[in-house]
Formats: sequence, C-alpha cells, structure tokens
Amino acid sequence: MISKKRLIESKILEYLKNKGKATDKELYEVISREFDISLNQLLVILMQLEMEGFITVYEGKDYIVLPKKTLNIP
Repeated sequence: MISKKRLIESKILEYLKNKGKATDKELYEVISREFDISLNQLLVILMQLEMEGFITVYEGKDYIVLPKKTLNIP
C-alpha cells in the first residue's frame, strides 16, 4: 500500500508537470481537495521534495517548479 505522503508527492509532481509552475497556496488548494492536509504539512512535503531535488522553490518569485531533469521522468 502506498503511503499518504507518497500519494501527495505524486500529485504535486503530476500537477507541476502539467502546469509548469505553481504557488504553495495554489498547490494547497489542489491537494487539500483530495487529502486531509494542513498548509504546514504541505510545506514540509514541499521542503522534502526540494531537498531531494524533485522541485525547485523560488521564494522571491513565490512559485515552485520542476527542474528540467525531473521533467524526463516517465
């Protein structure tokens, strides 16, 4: 069984792959429709994804993107 955290991570990556970029608030709106999650919990997951190299967070520009190398993942 896939953990809730992994499902949320997959949803975030899928959304960013389709949309290109998003704000943390936008991701929260999308993810909270499907999962019972707080904004703080989402921010922790985003931080972990960034540390693992799956996403890049541009704080000054207030958006989150997938690095080009991640876009090649099937």
